[in-house]
Amino acid sequence: MDVPGRLPSRLLAASDSLGWRHVRAARYADPAETEPFLTRSDKLLLVLVTSGRYRIESRRGVSWRAASYRPGSVGITAPGNASVLRWRAASSEPMESLHLHLDPGAAGGAAFPDALTLHDAYVVASARVLSEALSVQAPALYADSVAQGLTVHLAHRFGKPVRQPAPAALSDREVGRVVEYMRAHLGDDVSLDALAGVARVSKFHFLRAFAAATGVTPYRYLRRLRLEVAAGMLRRTADPVARIALLCGYRSSGQFARAFRAEYGVPPHLFRR
Repeated sequence: MDVPGRLPSRLLAASDSLGWRHVRAARYADPAETEPFLTRSDKLLLVLVTSGRYRIESRRGVSWRAASYRPGSVGITAPGNASVLRWRAASSEPMESLHLHLDPGAAGGAAFPDALTLHDAYVVASARVLSEALSVQAPALYADSVAQGLTVHLAHRFGKPVRQPAPAALSDREVGRVVEYMRAHLGDDVSLDALAGVARVSKFHFLRAFAAATGVTPYRYLRRLRLEVAAGMLRRTADPVARIALLCGYRSSGQFARAFRAEYGVPPHLFRR
């Protein structure tokens, strides 16, 4: 039997225009029932059910495996592997899912298993964080940091990771170059790849090496730096809050106000008084 190789779902949203480099996120509305179809990805594919209940079956060879899906259920397909899927709705709720195509290189060459169902609170929480990041069009540095952490966790928890020595912390000079770059690009969508290039280390080791040197992830450091600069501008200038937000890398005044209040305990307009 000739099995089609196209996902029979309707695309609702995707991260393609957001500059994310270590993960592609796509949200789909799924049909109530499907004929068998072939699924394959060169990346590590993780699927999170966000709405509805399914009875899903996977075939490799001649035998079928079955599982019941509900919101919070997760399945993964190892890079390069293919399987035949079909499903049927188990309730009248609309069926939606989030597909995450993760860069397997972040795990340093680990061998990932296939899992029709996978039970892990960290994986579910991280996938939901990336779903929210897609909804709010989060910057690449944030999404890529979460995606790399998720990939490394999957390799450690479910895969067969290749043991490698932990990367050394960045030197003071390397951290200084990275921070100088951050300051020069506060209003830009800064990527992990760019920061790793400034530090002159592999992008796969940069996140842990930076955290080892500073105690925080690059995203948290950049966020704190942006808010410190914003606080200084609020004190020293009469620039509108919207302009300060834009100069410090926030897409909207609302997003800036939420981040500022979380850091300083008051909204920007009260901080200025």
